[in-house]
Amino acid sequence: MIDNHIGRRTMLRAAAALPLVGVGGRLLAADGDADLPAAFYFAYPLYEFARSEQTIAQSVGGPGLLNAVKQRAQLAGPSSRNVTAPNNDTIYSSAFLDLSAGPIEVQLPDVRDRYFSCAFMDLLTDNFAYVGTRATGGRGGRFWIAGPQWTGRAPVGVTLFRSIGNDVWMLARVLVDGPADLAAAKAIQAQVKVIVPPGRPPARAFTNAATPVPQDPALFLAVVNEMLRRSPGRKGQLARATRFRSLGIGTDAPPSAALLKRWGDYLPAGVADLREGFLFRDLVSDGWSYQPRGVGEFGTNDHLRAMIALGGIAALGEREAMYFHANFEKGGARLTGEHAYRWRVPPGGVPVHGFWSLTMYEPQADGRYFLVENPIDRYSIGDRTPGLVRNPDGSIEILIQHDKPQGPLAANWLPAPSGPMRLALRAYLPDAALIERRWRVPPLERIPAQ
Repeated sequence: MIDNHIGRRTMLRAAAALPLVGVGGRLLAADGDADLPAAFYFAYPLYEFARSEQTIAQSVGGPGLLNAVKQRAQLAGPSSRNVTAPNNDTIYSSAFLDLSAGPIEVQLPDVRDRYFSCAFMDLLTDNFAYVGTRATGGRGGRFWIAGPQWTGRAPVGVTLFRSIGNDVWMLARVLVDGPADLAAAKAIQAQVKVIVPPGRPPARAFTNAATPVPQDPALFLAVVNEMLRRSPGRKGQLARATRFRSLGIGTDAPPSAALLKRWGDYLPAGVADLREGFLFRDLVSDGWSYQPRGVGEFGTNDHLRAMIALGGIAALGEREAMYFHANFEKGGARLTGEHAYRWRVPPGGVPVHGFWSLTMYEPQADGRYFLVENPIDRYSIGDRTPGLVRNPDGSIEILIQHDKPQGPLAANWLPAPSGPMRLALRAYLPDAALIERRWRVPPLERIPAQ
């Protein structure tokens, strides 16, 4: 269980319409602008969804690859920079769907021999449907994804999923057990298909291009409002956009110069707040940050929604996967490749029904995290890594340092950058001990370089 004071703080934050913690929130509440942080937390995921959709589907000014599958058939490496904190365990099938002209069909294979998931995420970054190992027992099939205005019925034998908006991100993950397994994983991936009905008009393009970090207040509001216009009706959580009309969210009225100045003054503080919040400093045990409840299925917790949009967009819900992060040592010092660390995984490993992996990232100035180039091309280590040296009791000691260690434990090396680092532990299909926060992630121990 998480410490009591942590639990109380988290419950208060989740219950409040305006989160209690945040650099930007504290700054502006003192000036009588308490609703501006709340508007930002609601709007930023819309902005980041648009940026991801435009980057991956390349759809600004034209239809791009909307309503089409884009396969990432190689495991992520240091050059993978479309999405922050990419995993190094799976290959992806990604498709951004424009449902404004009616349902789009997705065809998925039966997958029984490995972890597989296909998540459907709406424009507010909530996962609203899953197919795969956990959700359907590995069964695939035909699925229609429909937007809020469509009122028809799917054909017999087709499963219907409804979204609150017309922009949906379909993201399928296929587990790869190393380079030798890549061909088999790609054969599964090739069976993920998006079918557009004949005669359907081209998908709608975007007119406002989202930049990596929102700095121009007029552009920020334009991107957010374009996203909202693409999904009329304000279904589900989108209905809350009306609360922020006076702040330029969910309205076609041009923002005044005074409003643009307020947003321009706030945006740097708001982004800084999200970067700080993504460290989850108030949910730390032995140096590891534990995710708050609600990741991937956020409800009204817009502060958490916005933090994940910045630092880990497209995160799965915790029934599917859980994420733990380390930015600091147990004593509070910042993790850095200037030191060496040991991470001991106890006998039995991390309690999961799927698999677990520990991934190394290098923090970027804009608050994102990317994989670290290294001489052995190892970006993560886990229960599927071949050749790991185990102790007699079955435990594993993973060595985390910049230079390659000497001796037999070199097989257990996870290369680190020379400077600041961030570690992510991913646990797929977590056991109840993880979901209930009864199992604690072992601390990182600083040791002499091996």
